[in-house]
Amino acid sequence: MIGGLWAFVKRHRRKFVFLGSFVGGSWLLYKYIWKKIQEIRDEEDKQYLILVRRQHHFDSNQRTCNMTVLAMVSNVREILTKTLDTESIKEMLKSNPQNKLDLWEELKVMSVTRTLASVYGTCILSVMLRVQLNVVGGYLYLDSVHPTNGHKVESGHSAQIPQRVQERYLSLVKQFIEQGFLDFINYLRLAVMKEIGSLPLKELMSLDQLTSVFDHIRERVECGVDKPTQSLYPYLLTSEQVPDIAKTTVQNSEDELLEKLIAETRDILESNDFHTVLKGSIDRGYHCILDGVADHYKQQSASTEHPSGIHEISIALAKLVPVINSLMYSICGDAPNPFIQELLLMEELKQLAANVYEAFSQDPSEKPSI
Repeated sequence: MIGGLWAFVKRHRRKFVFLGSFVGGSWLLYKYIWKKIQEIRDEEDKQYLILVRRQHHFDSNQRTCNMTVLAMVSNVREILTKTLDTESIKEMLKSNPQNKLDLWEELKVMSVTRTLASVYGTCILSVMLRVQLNVVGGYLYLDSVHPTNGHKVESGHSAQIPQRVQERYLSLVKQFIEQGFLDFINYLRLAVMKEIGSLPLKELMSLDQLTSVFDHIRERVECGVDKPTQSLYPYLLTSEQVPDIAKTTVQNSEDELLEKLIAETRDILESNDFHTVLKGSIDRGYHCILDGVADHYKQQSASTEHPSGIHEISIALAKLVPVINSLMYSICGDAPNPFIQELLLMEELKQLAANVYEAFSQDPSEKPSI
């Protein structure tokens, strides 16, 4: 029987060899395909975890941005109340001084300047902080993925931003408020003077006329063509001094990193996207002011014997000055502040933040290799 079986095998050996090769090859192919499928699944899981981790870090960073803006708005208000002290002028007016008319003229210019400056200061603060904190947030995310004791990682990104460098970098916002914003207030005041300085206090102003005056002031301030808010750029980064290199090696390294961060931020602040978002936020600020003034026109219209539309009545400029002056607190008042909330929820601002964070948190080693 064994001999017959052997003879059968010999007669069909080619078939057995082919069948064995086919079965063995199929098994190896199956194992190879299964291995590749597992690699693809593992890579997909890895990319998903990276995406979830980055999204969580990004969301946390945006909450930090919102809290920081809310905390720093009071600084803008404090600068305005000290620089443009309308309260002291109102107190002097109560004593009916001889220079009463001059004080009213001063109050007129200061009130308009203060309220419009609150729009620019708050909007620049919110957009600039969003940029800076997402630049830092992107680097800190890379640090969490690739911890290192140096300033470079294999991917080529700067990592491990020292706390001291973070503080110096984020202090640019403080320097804007304490220096750049003050320079801007003087710049804005000149524009306001040219538009309303010659308007008599008894001048009757309709809502449309007042809107036109604000538009003209804005044209004087935002004199850019391609980027209307480009004229504001010089006030954003007022202290870009070259760091003092005559220090120790560690300090030089930190200075170089700070200079790199400032250069990267400067590129963002000069971009079309930044100025588009800044212009949109300023648009909302002006709308908020005009809405506040429109409410006053509605009240005046309702109090007349024959109520009419708000665009059909006129109010003396002197009576509008206190209304405009008080609107500063609608722009940069304490929480809850509807205007600040509106700024923080702007889709354009969220998209800018996402783009900045993505640019600085993207690690080439995390890209899919499928």
